[in-house]
Amino acid sequence: MNYPDLAGKIAVVTGAGGGIGRAMAAAFRQQGATVVATDLDLGALSGVDADCRQLDVTQAQAVRALADAVAAQYGALDVWVNNAGFMARMPALDLDEAAWQRTMDINLKGTFFGAQAAARHMIAQGSGAIINLSSYAGVKPRPNCADYAAAKAGVAHLTQCLALEWSPKGLRVNAIAPGFIETPMSSWMHADAATFAEYVERLPARRVGQPSEIADAALYLASQASGYVTGHVLMVDGGVSKT
Repeated sequence: MNYPDLAGKIAVVTGAGGGIGRAMAAAFRQQGATVVATDLDLGALSGVDADCRQLDVTQAQAVRALADAVAAQYGALDVWVNNAGFMARMPALDLDEAAWQRTMDINLKGTFFGAQAAARHMIAQGSGAIINLSSYAGVKPRPNCADYAAAKAGVAHLTQCLALEWSPKGLRVNAIAPGFIETPMSSWMHADAATFAEYVERLPARRVGQPSEIADAALYLASQASGYVTGHVLMVDGGVSKT
């Protein structure tokens, strides 16, 4: 689907070196947007067709400086996608403070300060779309990801709080909650082929999702096709949250 209103827009995608972020950066570029792609590892952005910049989303001042620099260089800041994420994936009894804090810093703190930095410019220009990445794990409890699930539940609730504050100022704030998506972060799913096949059979969609399907959701939430949508958490999970 084409979204002509995205042509010429300025879009920032964090964590763009990974599967979902890379797909979103490419999708926005294909729609004619100017894309600023960021990642903690600048080398991970190799091959991404965008203005590529290094960014540690856990550093609030660095995030704000990047938003300021993008707005100053391009004259606007229209879309900000908080995609950078991290999952330790371990039993709760094995989680130490460092692992817990890293998960919270990247997934929740990074999302808030990214949204805040973008909102300062979007409020000034009277428009803008902020898209946060939550997860089905933030809605449906799962074992071995207590830190990640708690952080992503926080992202979902944060999204709704920010929408209430900022929508009257012309912004739309929404979130995407992916299910199991075929990315490097989810490579653990293939550790045992039989177990993976059995799990997929229990999914309502009978398959895992692709990064492009999350990118499609991001395009929708960034465009005027969703002009009356704010404070919404869009489940793109093949129905797994309903099982």
